[in-house]
Amino acid sequence: MKYDFTSIPDRRNTGSFKWNFSSEHKNAFPFSVADMEWKTAPPITESMKKFAENGFFCYTAADETYRNAVKDFLARRHNWQIENDWIVCTPGVVAAVNTAVRAFTNEGDGVIIQPPVYYPFANAINNNKRKLVANSLIKTENSYQMDIDGLEKLAKDPNNKLMILCSPHNPVGRVWTKEELTAVADICLRNNVMLVSDEIHFDITCTEHTCLPTLGKEYADNCVVCTAVSKTFNIAGLGTSNIIITNEQVRNTFSSQLATDGYTCINCCSYPATLAAYTECDDWIDEMNRHVNDNFSLLDTFLKENLPQIKLFEREGTYLAWLDMSALGMDDFALEKFMIDKCGIIPDPGYWFGEEGKGFTRLDIAVPASVLTDALQELKNQIEKL
Repeated sequence: MKYDFTSIPDRRNTGSFKWNFSSEHKNAFPFSVADMEWKTAPPITESMKKFAENGFFCYTAADETYRNAVKDFLARRHNWQIENDWIVCTPGVVAAVNTAVRAFTNEGDGVIIQPPVYYPFANAINNNKRKLVANSLIKTENSYQMDIDGLEKLAKDPNNKLMILCSPHNPVGRVWTKEELTAVADICLRNNVMLVSDEIHFDITCTEHTCLPTLGKEYADNCVVCTAVSKTFNIAGLGTSNIIITNEQVRNTFSSQLATDGYTCINCCSYPATLAAYTECDDWIDEMNRHVNDNFSLLDTFLKENLPQIKLFEREGTYLAWLDMSALGMDDFALEKFMIDKCGIIPDPGYWFGEEGKGFTRLDIAVPASVLTDALQELKNQIEKL
């Protein structure tokens, strides 16, 4: 084992969202906000140390060296051949989604999402005074499917101008198949619905992920693909994402809105971090994925053997566990309080992800295995007391 995935962190008083909240709950561990409790890859840390030692933190652009690193990584890891000028940098994927909503729709237009889904999608729609249009996922015995027929009907409505796809899907953990992605891309293309594909989790999978534009040029020309180093390497705080837009007209429209939004340069520290991440860290990605997979196996086995009333939905991607806890018979607020105050587990409540998430809990299990083991044992102890 080359890297450290076992040390238990204490990130209190560092400004961390999740750890700031945990300071109010001294005996609880945060399994909430989707960043890892593992340090980033050492080459990234070393690159930033060298950068800091230079003493210049200036306005920074994504130059050809930066773009080549992104291009080569996508070709090497995702079999996706892009051109350097297709890359548009934004201060994070959430910012990019908001920019896309403003760029390709007007107030009152419909924007399609597939709940239960990452809640900033709904925020981007509502905060920009667009209409949220739900194409809810279909829950099966232990997974989820898309409602393709329902999507077709919604896309035919000329008032619905944009769709935001989560691929891999957060929180349900699906890695969509080529057939599913083709169906979505085809529906959007035929009905003049612009497609924004959030692929931020695309490196964290246990099955093959397909970058949507690789399905065909006609689909690539009708989509905006959001990628980032942030989730893969646990550097979300650097606030930089690489948005890939094949179609020049679409790219110009997006970039024009981005300029209106006031974004002009990348975070200077993200420059060395991205170069190191995309040129020196492939083996770290592979080891990180092994630990994520091992943690899911640990979680799955523990629940089946000790807490069969809690249902873990099949995971194909992300480091996020989607748990149906409705059998405990608590309402959402009681469940959240029980998890924090009794079990010492700070979750992301399922209802945050839409009505379809009620009774569910999302846990970020990119944590040392010993932390997960202790949390699960306490969960078992507290449920036995109910």
